Amino acid sequence: MTEPHDAVPDREERRALTQRLAAASVAAREATERYVEIRRDCDVTLGESRELLAASRDLREQLRHVVTSYVSMLRLDGTPPERVIVQVKTAMESCALQLDARRRRQVMEEVVRWAVDAYYAA
Repeated sequence: MTEPHDAVPDREERRALTQRLAAASVAAREATERYVEIRRDCDVTLGESRELLAASRDLREQLRHVVTSYVSMLRLDGTPPERVIVQVKTAMESCALQLDARRRRQVMEEVVRWAVDAYYAA
């Protein structure tokens, strides 16, 4: 049978335990502070991303409206559809878009689709 004094940590063990507890407390506080900082940064970034997305949607709609108006004027002027597409593409290429090739192609495809839809909508 174990004697009762064996179950109680001695002074050295208590000191080591206290040091580990203090170190764990510091680590927990540092981790919490870092978490709060990162979470705050994420919230700010998320808010900014939402604002950019809304602005992007607004600009996309403005571009769609401009393309539609341009195509309507060309159609009223008697420009054939194949020439309208060439003129729309030329106008877009002259904008010097600062996009990678894949995204540039996506924008061009979208603009051409709007142009075709606008031309045949009338």
